[in-house]
Amino acid sequence: MRSSILGLLLVRFVLGLTVASLISCGKDKPTFSLLSDSNVFYQGLAVNNKIDVLFVVDNSGSMQPAQTNLTNNFNSFISSFASKGYDFHLGVITTEAYKSIFGSPASMARLRDGVGATHSNVFVINQSTPNIQSTFLTNASQGINGSGDERAFQSFKVALESPLNSDFRRSDAFLAIIMISDEDDFSHAGSGDLNENYNDPAIYPISYYTNFLNTLTGSTPQLKHYSVSSIHVLDNACLAQSNSAANIGIRYNQMVAATGGIAGSICNPSFATDLNNISQGILELASQFYLDRAPVPASIVVIVNGNTVPQNATNGWTYNSTTNSVVFHGTAVPSQGATIVVNYDPVTIQ
Repeated sequence: MRSSILGLLLVRFVLGLTVASLISCGKDKPTFSLLSDSNVFYQGLAVNNKIDVLFVVDNSGSMQPAQTNLTNNFNSFISSFASKGYDFHLGVITTEAYKSIFGSPASMARLRDGVGATHSNVFVINQSTPNIQSTFLTNASQGINGSGDERAFQSFKVALESPLNSDFRRSDAFLAIIMISDEDDFSHAGSGDLNENYNDPAIYPISYYTNFLNTLTGSTPQLKHYSVSSIHVLDNACLAQSNSAANIGIRYNQMVAATGGIAGSICNPSFATDLNNISQGILELASQFYLDRAPVPASIVVIVNGNTVPQNATNGWTYNSTTNSVVFHGTAVPSQGATIVVNYDPVTIQ
């Protein structure tokens, strides 16, 4: 009994000295050294590398040059996906797919495998598809006999909801939507043409579609699993070069800005640069690595396959404090099977 009492007194004495030491050294503001933390990711295993890409192609009367530009430069888009071994699904619909909900055949919402007498018989292109580039050329060459009432937003929603496309969308994949059109979107509740009236009360706001995509992909403001990009008439300079029916993509610009996508100009003589930028933007968003704890930004060290990667917004990594994630850029985007280690000092005690 005596030894137990002595032991308890000794513990209290030591604790008292420790507290007194902290107070005297810290002047009533004691500091604590936090142990460094780390997250280890395995690209394609612990971190998702699946990407579903949906192209929405305007097939109205003025779009032949743009469709040719798209198919001629498709390699600028797909090369990074293939070289890094990403697990991708790729599909094509038109800006008149929405008609399937207004009395036209339900098959209008089905992904396209060509048009007329030319078909690839491949509705969902993936990394195992033979002749990916020629298959995409067939699928994306949708001709110019489509509706002049272009509704890209309503069309991608219809296509993503259609059971006919159940072989395309994977619930655990990053979703990328890419629209190509020389006229703006006027998606609305009725079957008639709005005649480019932005103030018509029937027009669906951008938020209607971002809410749909948030729900579909399980996204939050901090954790987004999709993006919408577009190649369209960006400004007045491009409008002056376009056909008389074209108009500036005001709603396209708003949709791209709201979803973190990339906007390209339909007036560019080659879509190669824009398609490469869109591809890179998708890979960067899809390969974010979310940390378990908030880090001291200056303490972050990123290692891929044993090699330290520089902090660089062009060919390295940056830290996104809003999503608490490390984002890779350019040539630093990890390939399938890579091991990524992120070491850092956490801001708070766990």
